[in-house]
Amino acid sequence: MQAQSAVSISSASTSSTQLFPVTLAFALEAHRACRFIEAESLYREALAICPEQPDVLHYYGVLLHQRGQHTLALEYIDLSLELEPDNAECWNDRGFVADALGDKALALRCYRVSLALDPRSPDAHNNIAVALEAEGKLGEAVYHYREALKIDPTLADVHLNLGSALDRLMRFDDADEHYRALLSLNARTVNVCLKTRGSKEQSLDALEAALKLASQTGRGRIANGAFGAVGAIV
Repeated sequence: MQAQSAVSISSASTSSTQLFPVTLAFALEAHRACRFIEAESLYREALAICPEQPDVLHYYGVLLHQRGQHTLALEYIDLSLELEPDNAECWNDRGFVADALGDKALALRCYRVSLALDPRSPDAHNNIAVALEAEGKLGEAVYHYREALKIDPTLADVHLNLGSALDRLMRFDDADEHYRALLSLNARTVNVCLKTRGSKEQSLDALEAALKLASQTGRGRIANGAFGAVGAIV
């Protein structure tokens, strides 16, 4: 059997490396579309090409978390952070996985690191707020929900979270403002808007539908800069 030349080996290696960005792009697209089996296969292909590329380690970890494999997910996300310790999104997602594993204190620390690295992250603000609310620190939670909405006022789930926290504080008028914002943001989905000429009962029915839709997404937020509309947990 003839030995393969160094030139041939180098050429094959270069070709594989060039395939990596395409493979990762297809993996992200499948992930975004919730085609998780396809996404996992593509992430594995990408890892075979570049086993120490932090983005693919991170995104594969997120996928494993979404499929309920939280311990394994944490391993991949930690590998990503070893290679890229200043990645704010990855720290946020590490917190998400830690929370799923029941380590609430670690989750909150991770969210705070994420926010320190990226003070403009609505996901980190929201997740800190959810963690603080679970500890009964409603005032601090409300502050972080509001900060998240200052950054992105179109986040329906954060309006829902803030409305719920304000309800618990018995600030019902303030809560109603955010439920109405939620209804407005979900108007296209429920086919109703606040300024409709329909009856009050229709508006209340629409609000209830909007709240139900938003509540199905979960209260926390995976940092989704790379994914677009990928949900928090499936």
